Amino acid sequence: MKLSLKDKKEIIQIVNELRHKYKLVSLLKLSKISKSSYFYEINTYKREDKDKLVKDIIVEIFNENKARYGYPRITLELRNRGIIINHKK
Repeated sequence: MKLSLKDKKEIIQIVNELRHKYKLVSLLKLSKISKSSYFYEINTYKREDKDKLVKDIIVEIFNENKARYGYPRITLELRNRGIIINHKK
């Protein structure tokens, strides 16, 4: 069975909480998660989201237009508001 990214993150959170009570190696083996994946996810929790402001504005634009805007219209609206971002973002 293949785990989704969301499931994997939840499992890593559980492992992180239990690592003080049990050995980390045992928890990772039981959960079938590699050590490198575990530490990568733990380090991403500490990082600040540099795009949070833009994401909030995108959600605001989407909701203002009753969920009818897709990415082309949202990109144009962002440009109208003076926020120029790459189409890939």
